[in-house]
Amino acid sequence: MVIRKPVYEVLPYTYIAIGIVVVMAMDSPLTYVSGILFYVAGAVVWVMRSAYRRKNSRKHIANRRNSVRFPEAVYEFLPFIYIGLAVLLVVSFSTPLAYIPGVVLAMAGMLVWIIRAIYRSQAGYESVS
Repeated sequence: MVIRKPVYEVLPYTYIAIGIVVVMAMDSPLTYVSGILFYVAGAVVWVMRSAYRRKNSRKHIANRRNSVRFPEAVYEFLPFIYIGLAVLLVVSFSTPLAYIPGVVLAMAGMLVWIIRAIYRSQAGYESVS
């Protein structure tokens, strides 16, 4: 079975969006588990696809000075960890005070995700080289 390219390309984003919506909209432990599974599946698919399509080399990243060293798995999933923590903060603490760090974490996750997507694409790689 072959999935058409327009559907195939949006699958990880769809999984992530479904996971976030399910966790935020539903109020049951079972729906939380299913939402988290959707979210993790989307993140894993995106990371695997990104690693396969990567245009810049890992040496380019490893040669940077004064960089913080993370285990590779943590580094790859960092934007998704930020966004997931933001959603968990907003869902767990329904006070307006929890929205501030939630929004900051979500924005940091989106920023890291966008920057990573740009640098791993052909256009981003050519502009850095």
